[in-house]
Amino acid sequence: MINRDPEVPLYDATGFKAPARFWRGLLRTDVGSSQGFDPEDVQHERRLVLYRLLLPIMFSATMVVVIEGVLITPRPLFLNVFAGLVTLLLAATAYAFFRHDKVLIPPVLALLATLITVVWSIKLGSSYQELWIFLLMIAMAALLPTAAALAGGATILAALFWAHGWQGFGEGLALDAAIFSTWLLSLAMMQLQARQTDELADLALTDPLTGAYNRRYLLPQTRRHLADYHRYARLSSLLLIDIDYFKRINDEMGHVEGDRVLKAMVALIDGRIRGADMLFRLGGEEFVVLLSEVGAQTARKIADELRSKIASQEVIPGRRVTVSIGVCDVTTVDSAEDWLLSVDRAMYEAKRKGRDQVYIKEPSPRDPTNVEGTIPMWR
Repeated sequence: MINRDPEVPLYDATGFKAPARFWRGLLRTDVGSSQGFDPEDVQHERRLVLYRLLLPIMFSATMVVVIEGVLITPRPLFLNVFAGLVTLLLAATAYAFFRHDKVLIPPVLALLATLITVVWSIKLGSSYQELWIFLLMIAMAALLPTAAALAGGATILAALFWAHGWQGFGEGLALDAAIFSTWLLSLAMMQLQARQTDELADLALTDPLTGAYNRRYLLPQTRRHLADYHRYARLSSLLLIDIDYFKRINDEMGHVEGDRVLKAMVALIDGRIRGADMLFRLGGEEFVVLLSEVGAQTARKIADELRSKIASQEVIPGRRVTVSIGVCDVTTVDSAEDWLLSVDRAMYEAKRKGRDQVYIKEPSPRDPTNVEGTIPMWR
């Protein structure tokens, strides 16, 4: 499917536009979970880098509470034990993160545990812990969407008022107000940066003329589907669609008309594929469709239907526009590069046979025969 609108990032700069992905992302624990680059991973990767930088800050904040409670000013045993456990968990998370790229404690839980420890110590008289609170609020602004960060900031402000108590309310109010206002400015700057990052990712991965995904995004997606086949036996297929005699259209009618034909072609193809499928402009008049959970025979039927649909449309008044389509499923190849090469050869074979044809590279015998019956109906 083409990228009609900018991708909704995992953590959207304006709030909860994608709740399911948001909550899944908050609890995601595997850094290397993505098989290929995806627009939604831009913000995820950015926050992983920030988490890597902020883990030492959170570890230092809880460690100070432990040292103060054990060596300097006696604290309740329960606070010392809690702070000690949080410090150990943060240390283990930092070690696993830096050494093995694994996140033992998701960012939200790490922030929550650290904030509880620090606010609790402030309640017991540790006034200098306000500095850690500010740094942790910056971390929250970096790791959470706007709505969640604002709610968290208001909660922290209320917790600080509770920690100060009525006796210290007047003295701490000015400091808390300064911290909160500075944090709001930091939050605004971080959300602006996140929005710009999303826009740049969208520009980098889409074709500006047609709105289809571009060649740069194709290779990682084919690698992802190839990995899914080897790991889960999930079938997928590629269609390489080439407009027949497109050079004549440009030469006889001009590039403006040629561009209009390309846009019309994308609209036709996108109208006939599912949301799970992806449409790429490979270059010039060539397009690739990546069909998810579709084997060779179903892909051939889809390709033939597309070919007939395009040929029957009056894309150019008084002139018939046809396409040649190559089909290749994931069972016939060993690498993403081989897959793209195979479907390219299939497309040229369709041209060699007279154009307005579909040519399929036959699947290998190891392709499961019962998988096709389980594929969802293609609309």
